[in-house]
Amino acid sequence: MKLIVKETTTLLDFLLKATGAASKTKVRNLIGYGGVVVDGEVQKRPDTPVAAGQLVEVNRLVSPKQKATQKKANAPFPLLHEDRYLIAMEKPSGLLSIATDREKTKTFYKAVSQYVAEDSHGRTKIFIVHRLDREVSGVMVFAKSEEVKEDLQQSWPETEKKYLALVEGRPPQPEGTVENWLRENNAYQVYVCPEGTPDALYAITHYRVLKAYAEYSLLEVRIETGRKHQIRVHLADLGCPVVGDKKYGAHGSPIKRLGLHAHSLAFTHPVTGERIQLVAPPPAIFQHFGRHGPPAGPPE
Repeated sequence: MKLIVKETTTLLDFLLKATGAASKTKVRNLIGYGGVVVDGEVQKRPDTPVAAGQLVEVNRLVSPKQKATQKKANAPFPLLHEDRYLIAMEKPSGLLSIATDREKTKTFYKAVSQYVAEDSHGRTKIFIVHRLDREVSGVMVFAKSEEVKEDLQQSWPETEKKYLALVEGRPPQPEGTVENWLRENNAYQVYVCPEGTPDALYAITHYRVLKAYAEYSLLEVRIETGRKHQIRVHLADLGCPVVGDKKYGAHGSPIKRLGLHAHSLAFTHPVTGERIQLVAPPPAIFQHFGRHGPPAGPPE
């Protein structure tokens, strides 16, 4: 709605008279939420003076709750958290986290980056904090500044990282810890190696059996370190490769995807100091597996 001011008055009084609004409180809220623009500038004070000839534009009032709902609806993937400093969404299985030499555009980072740029009219960009393997789904968080990225990466060892894993077989114990050294070979395959091996990195993985069936198990996995393919290699080393992970010894997948989901991240916000808990609910096929066991039919 566009209105022209006829005489000098306050913004509140002008709107009450020009619109015939019965509720002064609603008009105050409209102004306070930024729903009124005077000569191209948002005015949030009801007592703002306006003069004859000025253009007043009134936009539909959108509450913070409605705005948050709209943002979630516009997001390319499930929006788990967003504030001025960081954003988290749920990455689907099968999509690259970031660009590679072969694929530059069809990535999770690109989609989230475009969303943030459009939402901020190009004023904000995102920075990569961590990554997930292409076939892994779940929580990914991005920083909105270089400083926040560095803070998050510096505190990453203290970040609580939990996964859900569907594996072949059953671990030797209901819960346990795998600790060893990992190294990547020239074929980009990670393997367990002796301490002291050049370029080897120490890795720690904790697991707990949630459900066990004749041929498969559903595990909760928590990692202290974040090495490449760490969970996949450690579970395979237990004799329980992740379903669908033929690279590390799996025979197939009854769920038609890699059985690994980044379920949650918990950390201290680098700016506000509050405790942030980000949760990506288990995919439907994981929920079905947890309740009923593997789907019928041979693994692919």
